[in-house]
Amino acid sequence: MVQSVTTQKSKQQLTKNVLSLTVVQIATYVMPLISVPIISRIIGPEKYGIINFAAALITYFTLIISYSFDFSATRKLAKSPDDAALRNQIFSEVFFTQCLLFGISTAAFAVLLFTVEDFKANQTVLIFSYTLCISLLFTQNWLYQAMQDLSKVALFNLISRLMFTASIILVIRQNDDYIWQPLLIGLSQTIVALLSFFWAIRRYKLKFVHMPLRRCAQVLWEEKTIFLSLIFVNLYSSTNTVILGFFQSQEQVGYYTAGQRLIIIAQSVLAMPLAQAFYPFIGKAFGEGRQQGLHVVQKLVPLIILFLGTASIAMFVLGPFVITLFYGPQFEAAIPVFRILAIVPLLFSLNNVFGIQIMLNLGMDTQFFKISVAAAFVSIFLNLVLIRQWGYIGTTFNWLATELFILISMCTVLIRKGINPFNREYFRLSAMSEYVQPMIKRFQHVKVNQ
Repeated sequence: MVQSVTTQKSKQQLTKNVLSLTVVQIATYVMPLISVPIISRIIGPEKYGIINFAAALITYFTLIISYSFDFSATRKLAKSPDDAALRNQIFSEVFFTQCLLFGISTAAFAVLLFTVEDFKANQTVLIFSYTLCISLLFTQNWLYQAMQDLSKVALFNLISRLMFTASIILVIRQNDDYIWQPLLIGLSQTIVALLSFFWAIRRYKLKFVHMPLRRCAQVLWEEKTIFLSLIFVNLYSSTNTVILGFFQSQEQVGYYTAGQRLIIIAQSVLAMPLAQAFYPFIGKAFGEGRQQGLHVVQKLVPLIILFLGTASIAMFVLGPFVITLFYGPQFEAAIPVFRILAIVPLLFSLNNVFGIQIMLNLGMDTQFFKISVAAAFVSIFLNLVLIRQWGYIGTTFNWLATELFILISMCTVLIRKGINPFNREYFRLSAMSEYVQPMIKRFQHVKVNQ
């Protein structure tokens, strides 16, 4: 009886986390879209390409500072979230290690800023974009994921994004005002991070533990595999924009990133809340046994294919309308980008399940790393070949091809290891209905309790 009540509470918490993460993703990606129809018409494709080129470049530094703690630290704490001593230890390790990484990143950024000619031309935009890195020092989303407590973060993000959206509409009035967008984004993210940071300290009674430099170095070494995997994952995502910016005009970058940004938003709103909420949940299931974890994943995969597959078809059909609505007729060249990439949210979600949910939970970090490395090299090679001949359309096909390569590679590795993420029984509509109905009831129950 006690176990049944505990299981029910766990499922209710999972549903609440999915809802909270959906709010986070809406606040992060959808709220700014309120301002896009206005801003894009003011700054045009070229200036839009400049700010997105800067954002893609800054992604490298955010990856270094984040250092995969959203996965590695979550995995550590999720096993014993109620252990106060362990919580303080991991919290201190993450914070002080990120401070070290921030110092290194800032020094490297300063050197690049004054030595690379293409960066000198857009110094102000790059510096303003770098303010986003400050927020990462205080962003402790890994902690909330491990504690399965994300509702407050959702609230902080929503309030901050409302302020950001209002301020950016008021500030950007003419073409040259585009430089203020990255600064406002960085400031809003920092405000959210500080609020969530101090709330976490109070909520979980966190205390800083002395962390010598040697221990920070050990943490970096221990978590290097997942970090390097994420670095290589980035080589076939943000690097597309950077390489395109070096070989083609900023206007082409604007067309590509206009379509890409909407795909990322769809991906984040539709797929990421489920992925982030299910990571500790599935991790716990794998902790109870390999078959138990695999059983949960096999139930999830058909739902992902049905839901995101339908969404992909809808995005392909509505592509011309969506691009024109958000960006205006001057971004019409971005329509092919959006339609070609319409299936990417589905591929990304499946790759997340196979890679993050299965491989990392089963300790297959090395296999995950090798696939990420291979995908990075495939992506860079295709980029260099396709961009020169087809410009931003070549970049678009490169992203699609890379996601397909990852999906096929992960399926092949898992099946060879005797791990089949697919189960025909769960692809029946009746089986999916049996699994969805309890989730809807839990959703309604949580909503009433709130």
